[in-house]
Amino acid sequence: MKKYNIKEGVVCGRENNEDLFIRKKKFKKGYTEKDFHYHLNSFEFYVVLSGELIFYSEENKLIKAKKNSIIYFKDSEKHKITEVLLDSELLLIKKIESEKM
Repeated sequence: MKKYNIKEGVVCGRENNEDLFIRKKKFKKGYTEKDFHYHLNSFEFYVVLSGELIFYSEENKLIKAKKNSIIYFKDSEKHKITEVLLDSELLLIKKIESEKM
């Protein structure tokens, strides 16, 4: 059993956890990602701690997420943040060996 303190930036990663990479990140209102990305051999969770934003998957699915939402993308599923509607704070969780493409 381990306890991690949630702070801005990397919460856990290769140096203190061999399984998961967790990062706390803030996104300002109006932020968008131009290109899709995905992670080889890894799922990805976005846990919305505050704010509101819209995700878009390559499967043409728009998902509006706000505080207390958890968004899940399966292994190698292409996705992006389409628009941050309100300043947002998220936890990003994925397998440690994943590679962003």
